[in-house]
Amino acid sequence: MSENNHVNIILDLYKIYDGYRDSRLWFLDELDANNYKEYHEKYSSTSKEKSHFIAVCGFFELSGTLINHGLIDTALYFNIFNPSPFWLKAKPIIQGMRETRPRIYENFENISGKRTEWKKKYKNIEQCRGLVN
Repeated sequence: MSENNHVNIILDLYKIYDGYRDSRLWFLDELDANNYKEYHEKYSSTSKEKSHFIAVCGFFELSGTLINHGLIDTALYFNIFNPSPFWLKAKPIIQGMRETRPRIYENFENISGKRTEWKKKYKNIEQCRGLVN
């Protein structure tokens, strides 16, 4: 895939990401559930909050799918997006969802792990260059 295609996909993803600003803010600042049962009790099937949850998880699921198929340059993606704080909040909820849907948001989980590994590698490169203490 050409570099221009990677850039165009990243720009399209950023438009989606930016469009979910309210959802991202709610997710990080107001999502208050420690497991799927709490999530299910607090956020009904038609609530705005549930829509926020689905939007954020869906965005990172889409991103993970594109990365897994080699359609996005991983380094370029991770220089812009960080799924890890979102995954940490979503993980206990998603684990409960997986009791009935075992593969739900697996690409979201996958890119969070890849982001952690990328960050370690990136930090090591910066240390070698003398850019980080």
